[in-house]
Amino acid sequence: WGRKGAKGGEGGPEVFKPTGQKEGLLDELKDMKIEGRPDVPDWMKPSDDLLKKVNGDKELASAVDNARITRAIEEVSKDPQAWLKYKDDPEVSSYFMKMMGVFGKQFEEHEAKA
Repeated sequence: WGRKGAKGGEGGPEVFKPTGQKEGLLDELKDMKIEGRPDVPDWMKPSDDLLKKVNGDKELASAVDNARITRAIEEVSKDPQAWLKYKDDPEVSSYFMKMMGVFGKQFEEHEAKA
């Protein structure tokens, strides 16, 4: 379902229509505006290759629908120490371990091209 909606007629409820696209981790990364930041390495920036890797893993792709995981992503991205709050949560820690693995592969592939 899309987040953008249209106001209902005569002050009615806002109507949300499916867009066919989910907002996901890469959309959130793009919203953080890291693409143009010189302090963020190229291999960590959102890319089609990274999107394919995330979408290729059911757990990672579905994380956008999990409020606990998205909350953890948001908190940890703002304050890495927030990880301590989630480290014993099996679902959240599994997500972060898989995502770190994806970023690790991104780095290895980047270094192999360099």
